Amino acid sequence: MNSKKVDVIQRQQIILLLLALDGKVLSKRLSHRLNVSYDIILNDMIDLEKNGLLKRIESGAMILEESSETNDK
Repeated sequence: MNSKKVDVIQRQQIILLLLALDGKVLSKRLSHRLNVSYDIILNDMIDLEKNGLLKRIESGAMILEESSETNDK
């Protein structure tokens, strides 16, 4: 596996860990904390949301609540 792929996986694992700890993460803070661009964080969050692992919000992401899926239907 190339190092770029590992970096993506590590970043996304950190995002999910912080999300589990805090319930919400902010894109700008993640960008600074992980020393990557805002766009990279956004792309990571898009991937994680597509996989059902978080819910993106305007300023970042929040933990995915099972009940919110039921309410949306």
